[in-house]
Amino acid sequence: MSIDLSPAYFDLQLRFADSITQVSQLNFEEAILRFTNIYLQCLGRSFDPTHPAWRVYLEGLNQAPDQAQWTFAFYESRREPISPSPYGCFQYVYQADEQAIHFHFTNADKSGYGPLSQKRRWVRLQELQTMFAQIKQQYPDAQHVRGGSWLYNLEAYKRLFPPQYTSSMEVVDEEFQFLALWGQFLQRDGQIRPSLAHSFLSRCRQQQTLEGLTRCFPYQVLEPFCSIAVFYDFYENLSQDGE
Repeated sequence: MSIDLSPAYFDLQLRFADSITQVSQLNFEEAILRFTNIYLQCLGRSFDPTHPAWRVYLEGLNQAPDQAQWTFAFYESRREPISPSPYGCFQYVYQADEQAIHFHFTNADKSGYGPLSQKRRWVRLQELQTMFAQIKQQYPDAQHVRGGSWLYNLEAYKRLFPPQYTSSMEVVDEEFQFLALWGQFLQRDGQIRPSLAHSFLSRCRQQQTLEGLTRCFPYQVLEPFCSIAVFYDFYENLSQDGE
């Protein structure tokens, strides 16, 4: 994670968790665990409700006069220092069992232009070109590329990749614990997008079912998938004149 999150980011999710309790049999603690990104940001991917640190968080949350501030303070006490990616806005992990590359986007662009704007498109393409050149050398057995993000709803993001990669994408449900879903509310500075958050919460207040609540997000998480050979060809043949 290469962005500083804010109290407002956690407040949005705590409000959503509260909405979950209003239309389901889940209590507030269960809703936070299953329907927010809080556990992952503070304690990683185990999602163990019995983790001692998680119990400390919940005990403090129940007593806190400002639950968002308490959550932010807990996050600050647990998070690791930010390490910039060598590929600008992109970073990746290799899943050996799948022989697949999973890559992620974070807005690390400091130009003042939008990171996905036309003015910065060539910079993003160069970052991806460099990243996949290294992947080809370091992981010659890699066979596939798999993504998962709300960003694939945006043409400005999709145009950075081979057309075959985004030509058929599946909607991924149950992504409530991940930034792949919640990242759509974030600005580069970790603050939330006020108008987007306001309209989201407004829609949430109108819902009377769990399914209705889960459909309130502006964008769904989409999952593209294709052969890594397509990526190698695409970026190896890239030229600024022909982009």
